[in-house]
Amino acid sequence: MRILQVHNYYQIPGGEDQVVRNEGELLKEHGHEVFLYGRRNDEIKQMNLIQKLCLPFTACFSLRTYGEVRKLILEKKIDIVHVHNSVHLISPSVFYAAFSTHTPVVMTMHNFRLLCPKGTFYRNGKICEECTKKGVCHGVKYHCYRQSKIQTLINACSMQLHRMLGTYSKINYICLTDFNKQKLLQLRQIKEKQVFVKPNFLYKNKADIEMHQRKNKVLYAGRLEEDKGVKVLLNAYRYLEQELCKETVTDIPQLIICGDGSLRNACEKYVKKHGLTKVTLTGMLPHEKVMDEMAKVKAVIMPTLWYEGFPMNIAESFALRTPVIGSDIGNVGDLIVDGVNGWKFPVGDYKALAEKIVSLEQPDAKKCSFDMPASEAWMPEGNYQKLMDIYERCK
Repeated sequence: MRILQVHNYYQIPGGEDQVVRNEGELLKEHGHEVFLYGRRNDEIKQMNLIQKLCLPFTACFSLRTYGEVRKLILEKKIDIVHVHNSVHLISPSVFYAAFSTHTPVVMTMHNFRLLCPKGTFYRNGKICEECTKKGVCHGVKYHCYRQSKIQTLINACSMQLHRMLGTYSKINYICLTDFNKQKLLQLRQIKEKQVFVKPNFLYKNKADIEMHQRKNKVLYAGRLEEDKGVKVLLNAYRYLEQELCKETVTDIPQLIICGDGSLRNACEKYVKKHGLTKVTLTGMLPHEKVMDEMAKVKAVIMPTLWYEGFPMNIAESFALRTPVIGSDIGNVGDLIVDGVNGWKFPVGDYKALAEKIVSLEQPDAKKCSFDMPASEAWMPEGNYQKLMDIYERCK
């Protein structure tokens, strides 16, 4: 089979990029020919004024994408087009390139972009689904995407245009969890027979370090943004260092924060202002170094405030038998089983998070057993078979 992967890279690398790489390598390992059509939003910085003024239109339909993808499909004799992200440079025109050549197309839903202009169902510190219930104009009203009314309007216009054209009713979808599938089916033009469920998979990592041999550290790896719960995490460490453990000899685990984002400077200022000696910000690190660190820590922290798509951090942590302390919300809450592969705490409750972190060092703390077998679809071979079944059913 000859597969064309399509992915629009964000300016800050994320889990979606890793999924594209993993699936591409998995398909190649099984003898398929895999081609990648990629664009990077970094290109916007290099655009001239006219190109930037045209962005609202090209985000809805890019003639460049249509021409380049159509040419690739015909020249490489592509059997199926697999889209991961099309925002903003690629645009939904990639679907029409596939339609014009009668090539099946499937899209992995890494977030809630077809229902929410921001893609996260998160606004002003809380879950918001108004655009699903009342229309995408509400996203513009609140200028949800990057706190910009213009950028939110571009997303909303693209969504509304392609709903009116029936674009979304003509393609197939891969949702990463049943939770995500039920959310997607709220878009009435999408029928259940078009939607398949397949999680991200993980390679079994040989680095399996016993808990008592690990460093007294915990890890956060991801974007430094409000919806990821970074402020909750820093508040938890301020509470740990200045209140909860101030009068005790409890050895607080060192927090390693790997990543970048709009809150990078704010995080650095917060750590300095409150004199947090147990917090280290490393900035962006290569994926291999993050995985190496993940294998050595006592736990990975996922303090997210939104539903999440399917966090690769969780899959990678479980592959390393590293427990996850995560918010009890959406997919994070569904994936964590208390005492088996991690612990949950009420979303946004920094004091509860702090207590979970400090309990890692208590002698009588309940250690994770990891005795719950992972789904076959989480393993490379099972995931590959699931993907092949979806491809065949899309033809």
